[in-house]
Amino acid sequence: MELNPKNRDFKETLKSNGFRIAAMILALYLISGILEPNYLQPSHIMSVLVLCSFLGIICIGQTLVILTGGADLSIAYSVTFTACVFAQTTKATGNGILGFLAAIAAGILIGLFKGIGVAYLRITPMVMTLAVNSILMSYTFLYTQGVLKGESTALVTALAKDSFLGIRYCVLVWGILGLLTVFLLRKTAFGRKIFAVGCSQRVSDISAINTRMVLTGVYIFASVMMAVAGILLIGYLGYPNYTMADDYQLISIAAVVIGGTSILGGHGGYWGTMGGVVIIYLIQSLLIILNMAEAGREIVNGAIILVILLAYGRGKKQSA
Repeated sequence: MELNPKNRDFKETLKSNGFRIAAMILALYLISGILEPNYLQPSHIMSVLVLCSFLGIICIGQTLVILTGGADLSIAYSVTFTACVFAQTTKATGNGILGFLAAIAAGILIGLFKGIGVAYLRITPMVMTLAVNSILMSYTFLYTQGVLKGESTALVTALAKDSFLGIRYCVLVWGILGLLTVFLLRKTAFGRKIFAVGCSQRVSDISAINTRMVLTGVYIFASVMMAVAGILLIGYLGYPNYTMADDYQLISIAAVVIGGTSILGGHGGYWGTMGGVVIIYLIQSLLIILNMAEAGREIVNGAIILVILLAYGRGKKQSA
């Protein structure tokens, strides 16, 4: 017996990625609230969104990279190095604008280097970005001479900690950048080329798409977003830290995958990633409520990625 249109639409909604993400967020939120009633307070919700904003901005770049079929494993020190550039340039010049421009310029150069390695030298993205992370880790210590100098400016601190109509500015920044990313992916020729490259680089080359330029552009854009996140993190922490971005390396991939972007590239989007970021931090909050040690939380993060990859692989087999 054939389903009527209303029942068919309902089943399609149940299967939709957006519905699953919304259901997961609601379930995690309610469970956290039951275990710890204070987590239902608006102030706590905003605190979670503030933490989400830093990861969310980083995940803008990670989403674009994964959409092309790669994965960026240089996040830890792409963020940390550009943050150090901002702090030390600002301290040396006394000008926060120059510090911001220097950090963005550093992000562009890092992205260009990664892009050239992946697009022109044909180095596997994971290998290239992991190598860049190692290089940046060493260079950060050389650049700072082992002593972190500088601190946040009043403007950056305000962006990270102050609010407008009850909404923190860093959350607003994340929302604006997120909307621009969605527009980029859905409404621009460059966005369509990103999906095409992720589906098949060979077909993209045949279709007269400049695959190398697209890949290079994606890595530059991603690294600039990491620089922005690094600057906002300094505003939140008050000063740079060598380990300030270590935790984002794994969970950025987890958030993108949870959000429905295919790890193989060519399918997904940033709307889902934003939901994935919220889910990640709700899970972290729940683990904190349960008094789980940091090592245990890392195990859970890795397990989340494995479970979703297995589910994705199973889905691919069933649809084949």
